[in-house]
Amino acid sequence: MPRKFLCRGRRRDRFFAVVAFLFLIVLLPPGRPAAAAVPPAPCVFTGVEKIVAIGDLHGAYDPFVRILTDLNIVDDRLHWAAGKTHVVQMGDVMDRGPDARRILDLIRRLEGEAREAGGAFHMLLGNHEEMNILGLSFDIKEYVTAEQFRSFLPVWSRYRKQTETLTGLENVPAWERFIEGNFQARNTYTRYFNDNYGRWLARRPIVLKIDDIVFVHGGLTEPLSALPCELINAETAREFERYFAREKFEWVWMYRTDGPLWYRDLAIKDEGTIREETDRILANLGARAIVIGHSPTTAALSGSVSRLGGKIWVIDTGLWINDGGHEAVLVITGDRMEMVPVLRPAGEVRQ
Repeated sequence: MPRKFLCRGRRRDRFFAVVAFLFLIVLLPPGRPAAAAVPPAPCVFTGVEKIVAIGDLHGAYDPFVRILTDLNIVDDRLHWAAGKTHVVQMGDVMDRGPDARRILDLIRRLEGEAREAGGAFHMLLGNHEEMNILGLSFDIKEYVTAEQFRSFLPVWSRYRKQTETLTGLENVPAWERFIEGNFQARNTYTRYFNDNYGRWLARRPIVLKIDDIVFVHGGLTEPLSALPCELINAETAREFERYFAREKFEWVWMYRTDGPLWYRDLAIKDEGTIREETDRILANLGARAIVIGHSPTTAALSGSVSRLGGKIWVIDTGLWINDGGHEAVLVITGDRMEMVPVLRPAGEVRQ
């Protein structure tokens, strides 16, 4: 066959191949399987000699670093130095303060360093991480600060440049005027946040069990406590994957006030009214205690965090509050659970 007919035939074949490919992309019905979700991290650990649980941080980088260094979790260069210790950060790194990104960057590095040393650094997902992933934190004025907003944007972003002068308490009104109703700026922030941090945060555990202690940001109702942590974590990770893929679906419990990120009854209800329910929850969990953050109660802010004789520990002690919080963390060694104070240097003023 003459060469010119062979060339025409090959071009024709390539043409029809391209048409067929485009046909598959455009005309296949919606609901094609999304890319396989990354499996959530393990949520059950046994044989752990020491656990350090750190409450909500809300952008307070300096207290976080002070805790890590004072308890010898990191060395003077902020590298893991705690061997096989397990550290649990209870979530709510985001919002209210300026330095959430610095905290997340440090946690991400410590995760790997701890794993290599035979220990672990666990960060639970909090409701403020959820709100940032979904773009909802802007709905509450005091949540996203100008510093946090700027830190998650690329250096070349025009919104970053526009807010460079909106720093400090004296500029809060100007910042609020800038961001209120500025949905393009909000969407830009959310997109970059999710691309660089949100997808990683969405795979953080919701429920974690170390030996006979359970950790969860908000709390667990009795029905939820009957579900394995593997199921709760996997279902949550799957919902976020579907959200990122822009699929249509119904959230199972992420928006519910009795969901694990938002539930407060274990922290705020009178102990007498939750005593029997707590016993059933712990029986379902196969645990002797449950540790929660999320609820900076008056008692927790003053350092009284143990409820029902040590069955519930409410450890959002206001590490993020400049004046009025209580800097302490929960240290668990064997059967002993105690709050260890971390002293702030004299004269320090937290920004």
